[in-house]
Amino acid sequence: MTPALPDMITRLDHVIIAVADLDAAATTYRKFGFTLTPRGLHEGKGTGNHCIMFPNTYVELLGVVDQSGAQGRLAQRVKVRGEGGIGIAYGADDADKTAAALRATGINAEDPVDLARPLDLDGKRDMVRFRNVMLPDLKLPETMQFVCTHTTPELTRARREWQLHPSGATGVAAVIVAHEHPHDQQAEFAALFGKDRANGRLDNAQIKLAVRAAIEAEHGPDALKGAPQTGIVGLTIRVNEVDAVGAMLEMGRIAHRETKAGIVVPASAAHGLFLHFAEGD
Repeated sequence: MTPALPDMITRLDHVIIAVADLDAAATTYRKFGFTLTPRGLHEGKGTGNHCIMFPNTYVELLGVVDQSGAQGRLAQRVKVRGEGGIGIAYGADDADKTAAALRATGINAEDPVDLARPLDLDGKRDMVRFRNVMLPDLKLPETMQFVCTHTTPELTRARREWQLHPSGATGVAAVIVAHEHPHDQQAEFAALFGKDRANGRLDNAQIKLAVRAAIEAEHGPDALKGAPQTGIVGLTIRVNEVDAVGAMLEMGRIAHRETKAGIVVPASAAHGLFLHFAEGD
């Protein structure tokens, strides 16, 4: 395999799920066996989040918490898109170098933007800081894509217990995207990740594209009920034991279906995208 170009994208950082009611979504995802971070507020943006942290990826539940003050692209996307997956954040160590490398491949990478949100723990307030490079012209359907670099990584995962999930979940294995013409995406992925990663396979996860019929054939006819026609429709979550997940879902009275490859919670029960819990890679 040809080595990736310096400062090109090689990993997934996090996936964003838009939710209509942040508290209700937090309750639902706790029933799935996830530990959630305390509510974070994006000051001046009108949005708030809870995150599901893993060692090298995470899932962000994002909702509008101030209707009158909601502004910015993420807030607008939450309002327009409705519930479900709305964004993929790729990981990088240096925002400026990554932006320059992407521009060299012909991708419109905006200048890095410095952002922050407060973190209140043990009576002390810190600021979680990160820099985003927005990629506004990418063609992945209905999906905001950007690069996220964490300038205070020690605060992003400030508590080890945030990564300990009753379900035994350990990471995001795949982001499943419904695409009418999956092969059309390969050139863009090659520009983003390098030619050897045109299939969307990164170091720690895969951006997996398929037509709806193929997704239904793999994950069951009910998986996509409640999901959008195109865009992010599902996540594969890596777990230690599928049986432990099943027990959590039974206790929470969550609709789910067992398959040969794991357990699937339909999009209608997971705020707009299905969850596929699977062991191993």
